Amino acid sequence: AEELGWRPSAPARALGRGRAGAIGLLLARQVETLEVDPFFLRFLAGVERALATTDHALLLRVLDDHGPVAPEAYARLAAQGRVDGFLLSDVELEDPRIAVLAGSGLPVVIAGRPTGPCPFPAVETRHAEGLAEATAHLVGRGHERIGFLGGLARYEFEQARLQAWRDELAAAGLEPGPVAFGDPAAALAGGPTALVCTSDALAAGALAAAREQGLTVPGDLAVTGFDDSSLAALSSPPLTSVRIDYAQFGEAAAAVLLAAIAGAPPPAFEPAAPRLIVRAST
Repeated sequence: AEELGWRPSAPARALGRGRAGAIGLLLARQVETLEVDPFFLRFLAGVERALATTDHALLLRVLDDHGPVAPEAYARLAAQGRVDGFLLSDVELEDPRIAVLAGSGLPVVIAGRPTGPCPFPAVETRHAEGLAEATAHLVGRGHERIGFLGGLARYEFEQARLQAWRDELAAAGLEPGPVAFGDPAAALAGGPTALVCTSDALAAGALAAAREQGLTVPGDLAVTGFDDSSLAALSSPPLTSVRIDYAQFGEAAAAVLLAAIAGAPPPAFEPAAPRLIVRAST
């Protein structure tokens, strides 16, 4: 075998074991924003890092919209025997995919935190702590009217960050500022002096809305982003942002799924602490 340069056929081995040799990941993302989506790129890098020394490949489907991914898409892949298990991300408050996947008989790992009963293991980052740290930073800078700008309210992680913002303000004895989802102008309508955003893209939108209203940053309005993407460093002014180790997150989620497929106990996961990168926007 060595002399001939022979290598085992992955499809043949998978057939012999009764497995597909792939794990499935379905995401809803607008294609034009993928290059500035740090979660997507870093999470995928981590998943591939976990798969690199195994016989499994990643079967990725990206829908060019805001989602959610229809449960039927998972059911089709499961019925076709295309995958041995699924990674489920972008968890929604009442996520219909969980019930469909529970009926598939395949291993599933939740990359996030389900809000209701769930038969699958889940891993999560410390992202809410990061939002709390950004809020505390603004409180420490003397701001008393701090607003919140989120993306899509149906996602569990958006609600977790909203709650972390509320808790941090309550701990400081401050009333919550305006809350908006997806609309930077609405977040500024209540006259906050600072704004925490759940992504750098939203923070960039807030900078643009502030300029349209004649506000200076950080003179009239301080702004924090989230994810510490390339957009944060390149914005004008550069954005204070929270960095989460999404590569570690993806690697851990894939490792737990591979263990479930093999019938082995899940490996331990200790998520890295979030890091607040302070820049000129605050």
